Amino acid sequence: MRRFTTIFMILGFLLWPHVPAARAEESVPSAIQAALTWLHGQQRADGSFGGTSVTSDAVYTLALLGEDSDGPAWTGSDGVSALDALEALAPGYVTRGAGEAGKVLRAAALAGANPRAFGGTDLIALIEAAYDPATGRYHPDYLYRHTLAVEGLLRAGRPVPVKAYEALVDAQLPDGNWFWSFDGAKGDVDTTGRVLTLLAGIARQPQAASFANAAAYLDAAQLTSAGWGVNPAPDPNPANANSTALAVGGLRAAGYNPNAPRFQQGGVGGLQALLGFQEPSGAFVYIQQPGREEVRLMATLEALMALAQRRPLYLPLVLRGGEARSDPHASRGEARSDPRASRSEHPQMRFDTTGRI
Repeated sequence: MRRFTTIFMILGFLLWPHVPAARAEESVPSAIQAALTWLHGQQRADGSFGGTSVTSDAVYTLALLGEDSDGPAWTGSDGVSALDALEALAPGYVTRGAGEAGKVLRAAALAGANPRAFGGTDLIALIEAAYDPATGRYHPDYLYRHTLAVEGLLRAGRPVPVKAYEALVDAQLPDGNWFWSFDGAKGDVDTTGRVLTLLAGIARQPQAASFANAAAYLDAAQLTSAGWGVNPAPDPNPANANSTALAVGGLRAAGYNPNAPRFQQGGVGGLQALLGFQEPSGAFVYIQQPGREEVRLMATLEALMALAQRRPLYLPLVLRGGEARSDPHASRGEARSDPRASRSEHPQMRFDTTGRI
């Protein structure tokens, strides 16, 4: 029986790019499950998935999908859970800046940890201390890191100044996109998708005109493969899973169907293109070219974040110890203390030069 099940799964993966655009959404749950199965095999004995950045993304993604990163299913052979591994890694990482702290905060908060004492650090205080009321920024230069700081606070149920949102809206370039830094003159797909996800899907800001301009940019930037590269067409860059995931996730968050006719190329929609990066193993490759498939772990996590947009972005949070905390939009209360005793980086591709971390 397992043999036949595996054969059917493989056939399904091979046929995904040929599934009609209208039915692509039906493939999402099985794609998520296959990716999670593969992800289990990437967890290390110490509970981590590598360095702080990738482990943080893994814990965050698992929380978005309703997985318990502090439970036995996500505990390494050394007896350390993914959440505990992140807590052990965090201290030397979060002090680098508000963006790094925000990346860890969003994961810790969604996973139900105490952000006021995570790895011995008050992540909320760290980020709020970085805010510049004159500019509305949590990072003086890097817009991408600013978005992580804002999201971290929102996930933890903290209020975010209106000016912090205005800083993002004001940074939108005339053709509807955003650049990874605040002083950019030419935007990119990744940052545009990321800002859409934050403003529309998480912060739920009423910026319909801004979102429409961003959607038009992504429409124009779509490649003939129906995927997206970092830069819009006709720049010589192939479609990759990370950029495609960020574009698809941003469109979904803003209420746009990435498989609608306007986001189709040759009858293939954006969501179909994203699913097309998935291998029979369940992993997503970075670029579908020999020798350019890695880094699969980062591509898979990015794809899962985008696919999770079909679910409520704010999940009920269960703190360690079993007490539930409500949606951050409904309550501004702080997380309770961990009832138990409190306890280099994964290779980055282009992150260090785009303000991403």
